[in-house]
Amino acid sequence: MTTSRRPQRRVLAACLTVLTTSLLATAVAPASAAGAVRVPLYYQQLGDDCEATALRMVLAAYGVREQDRTILDAIGVDLDHPEFGHSGSRSGDPFKAFVGDPDGSESDGTGYGVYYPPVAAAARGYGLTVVAAGQGIAPATVRGHVESGRPAIVWVDYLWRHLPDQPYTAYDGRSIPYAGPAEHTVVVTGYTDDTVTVNDPARGKLSVPRADFEAGYATYGAMAVLLDGA
Repeated sequence: MTTSRRPQRRVLAACLTVLTTSLLATAVAPASAAGAVRVPLYYQQLGDDCEATALRMVLAAYGVREQDRTILDAIGVDLDHPEFGHSGSRSGDPFKAFVGDPDGSESDGTGYGVYYPPVAAAARGYGLTVVAAGQGIAPATVRGHVESGRPAIVWVDYLWRHLPDQPYTAYDGRSIPYAGPAEHTVVVTGYTDDTVTVNDPARGKLSVPRADFEAGYATYGAMAVLLDGA
């Protein structure tokens, strides 16, 4: 799922192409949902860096122009512990830094991603206000934040599935929530009663059925970073 100039999330490439066709059939047109915030759509500059691109979009909404590589420097990249999905001394902790190569591939095992603490810390470093960051942020809380005119970065399953947790133990002893090589991050920009509008760093602007969004969002324990301007 990679284009020549828009590197997208390389997640189970062949089979996901088939599976996403029906799932996204109703979610490929830009939505004009009530309360949608104005966040520019950017695509990933690297193969596996959706979190950095999501933050780049939000930064731009507040007037800060940056590139993915520079944002990744602020987030932190751990190439010393690049493994994921299994326990071991080389298995990374995405609560501390991006695990593996940001230009790698989850399906190939060369790059995974990063969770909310480094993303929130980077956002603060750029001068944004972190309204909330963590797991257990209810969908209703995300909706209220977005409908107040502010964007939210959320972690989801790439195919909007609610998958069971398969935790592994990182090099530092932390138990890491993991649901397979389909971890993804999008920016929520709008809601209706039936749909959620997102800027997806890999697939563009989507209007996702609300039930599907909430299923995918549940996979990583309702993980989000809710942001505002300085």
